[in-house]
Amino acid sequence: MSTTIEDIAASIKAARIAKGFTQKQLGERVGLPQSHISKIEGGSVDLQISSLVEIARALDLELKLVPRRTVPAIEGVVRSQRERSEASRVLATIAETNRFAERVRESYPSVTEVTELQSALKDIQAVNFTPETLKAIEQALQPVAHLKKHLQDLGWALEQQEGRKKLAQQVAASTRALQHVRNLQVHAIDRGSARRRPAYRLEDDAT
Repeated sequence: MSTTIEDIAASIKAARIAKGFTQKQLGERVGLPQSHISKIEGGSVDLQISSLVEIARALDLELKLVPRRTVPAIEGVVRSQRERSEASRVLATIAETNRFAERVRESYPSVTEVTELQSALKDIQAVNFTPETLKAIEQALQPVAHLKKHLQDLGWALEQQEGRKKLAQQVAASTRALQHVRNLQVHAIDRGSARRRPAYRLEDDAT
């Protein structure tokens, strides 16, 4: 599989996920089975131009032939736009998680770990959203995302002390992970500042 095919396949997959489509939903929009979409994203099939055009349109993309010398500039713009889109999506997830945390706090006031989670959610919004940081934030929120998905099913269990204990553990896990992400970036900034400081000189002791 060539790098070009890999790039196209990766771009299609990223655009599909950004639009919130499953492979089946994208396939229905372009008249292809889910299995074929999977092969396209895996780069294991030769993608016909007609199929590529249909997929691009379904994902609000446009195919253009451009001079090769302009490719780096275009890639930079696309990368920047993709990062802004990812950042917006993660910020929306953070806001949604905060709303969920507020509901939990009101329903189960004894789970004080929720307050710490909300504080961590506020702090994490101040970090520099690099692609690595965005991915780490999403991973950090997984325990709470799982809770949110299954909270209704767990309602009966949360009336028991053991159930609330497990809820608190999941919330605390996300809080620690978010704090870890923020601390890593703060320390990285501190190290960068230290490298920019002037070298230590013996004359400094003489003053």
